[in-house]
Parts: sequence; C-alpha cells; structure tokens
Amino acid sequence: MIGTSARTVVVLLAAVVLVGAAAQGPVRVDNWNALPAGPVDLSVWRVYPFTASSKFKEAPAVVLDDGRRALLLRTNSEALRIGRPMKIDVNATPWLAWEWKALQLPDHADVRDPKRNDQGARIMLMFEGMKGILYLWDTDAPVGTELRPDEFEIFERVLIVVRSGQSGVGQWVRERRDVLSDYRRLFGKAPRPIKWVGFEAHSNDTRSRSAAMFGTVTFEPR
Repeated sequence: MIGTSARTVVVLLAAVVLVGAAAQGPVRVDNWNALPAGPVDLSVWRVYPFTASSKFKEAPAVVLDDGRRALLLRTNSEALRIGRPMKIDVNATPWLAWEWKALQLPDHADVRDPKRNDQGARIMLMFEGMKGILYLWDTDAPVGTELRPDEFEIFERVLIVVRSGQSGVGQWVRERRDVLSDYRRLFGKAPRPIKWVGFEAHSNDTRSRSAAMFGTVTFEPR
C-alpha cells in the first residue's frame, strides 16, 4: 500500500508546472532581492506537500540581515516547507552553492531517529523520476550521515547531513555540493532534471523550536 507521504508527493508532482529550462550558465534559485521585506507571497513560493496547511505560527518572511536579503523560517512544534517549480539540468550546472544561517536548532534532534527527525534547515531537490536529495543542518547527527527514510515509498529520497550542531550557529555559512556526483553515487545512474526546489525547517517531532535563514542559492557549472 502506498503511504500518505508518497500520495502527497504524487499529487505535488502532478500539479507542478515547470518553469525555465536547462542552462549552461549559473541558475539562481532564490529571488529574495526581488521580493519586499515581510511575509512571503505563498502564491509564488508554495507550501508543500500541497495538502499541507499554509497556516504557521510565524509566516515565512524575507528579511534583511548583515546587508543581504534572506528567507527566514521559524517553527514552533511544526514543519514548514516552501518551494517552487524549476527545471534544472544538473549535468550542465552540477554544483549547488548556498548560504544559510541557523539561529536556533531543534532540541536533541537527530535525523537517524524517526522520533527526533527535525532539522533547523533543509534544502530539498526533487528530480523527475521520483527521486530526491535533501541537504540538512542537523542538531546531533554527524556531518556525512546519509539516510533513506522511506524504504517502501515510491518517492525515493536521501537525507544528507552537511552541517551539524552549534558550530556556526548565528553566522552565515557557505556550502557547496556536487549534486551530480551525489545523485550518481546515491542512485547509481545519471539524474533526470530537477523539477522542484524547496526550503524547510522542522521542529514537530521534538516539540521544540527552530529558526534559520537562507541567502543566495545558485546552481553553477563546473
């Protein structure tokens, strides 16, 4: 039997209208500089899964921090996910580069424990063909931890811890990942295009709080 999470992903994939096309130059994911400060327009950056409520204790917002515009996600015993459809050919732009700043990590969260699987910040890449990669800032799990949480679901995703713990909290940190290499290593084949990019924060399992900001996010050629 297909689980609830898989059904919602199927609905999400069916509803996505792709924008853009594969490009040879850098592909900018965020558009914070084009948005006014304040709550994010959720008709552009959409809550997902599409069945999820768009009512949050604190709405996603564009803020100014250290001279840059950024997306601020705060959670209070809840999961918050917003994203938008994009078509990105990672064969042409394999490097994902981003800036993020954790302000508060969920208490005792650990991606390895299903009862404590919260993170202060996630970036989610959804590929055509029901595959996904998520890059995480975890509280307790060490950097390099990789987990496939949905063994029996039709949407196969892998969660990768790229930053862990309090080191760097309160500071802007820049990350860079070779998504093409990650995909080939994780799934054993070449990737189809990315069709959705999302930003997430979770504190529902630990019944705690989280806060993080996301700055510039770009796919870059080699």
